[in-house]
Amino acid sequence: MSDTQTTMESDTTTVPDGDSQSESESATIGNSVKIHGDLSGKEDLVINGTVEGTIDFREHDVTVGEKGKVNANVTAKNIIILGEVKGELRGSEQVTIKPSGRVTGDIRAPRVVLNDGCQFKGLVDMEDKPHAAVESRVGSISPGAKPFPDRKLAAGGVANGQGPALPRRKL
Repeated sequence: MSDTQTTMESDTTTVPDGDSQSESESATIGNSVKIHGDLSGKEDLVINGTVEGTIDFREHDVTVGEKGKVNANVTAKNIIILGEVKGELRGSEQVTIKPSGRVTGDIRAPRVVLNDGCQFKGLVDMEDKPHAAVESRVGSISPGAKPFPDRKLAAGGVANGQGPALPRRKL
């Protein structure tokens, strides 16, 4: 089986996205279409067929329809899953798994929506890059500040969590 690179820029359809004044272009992979290779493009993508390889639509949305089957890592602005995906999902804005969606693989996005009834097996990383810098500073000590010395607690432990555990009380 040979790998191919496919750029989805030609077969476009205009689809209204709910607002009568705004329209967006999107490419659709039909039910009977099977693609093995790398997909990239500069428009939204709707997958109703089968895709194996990689999908890279960083500035646009990718939707896997109810009949869509994807065995690929997907990178897009927003990812919406109604069908089946095996692979890592990386959304720069949001990843949504609808009730009919089935995902096996990790999700990395600042916002993740798992609708009631969906199936998901994997890890979720919702760390947003601007927040990562703030979180890394929370545990650090400011220049010139002195750490708290270990202080004895009444039950024999010390303030930093080292030492014997406190006895439990029955309620």
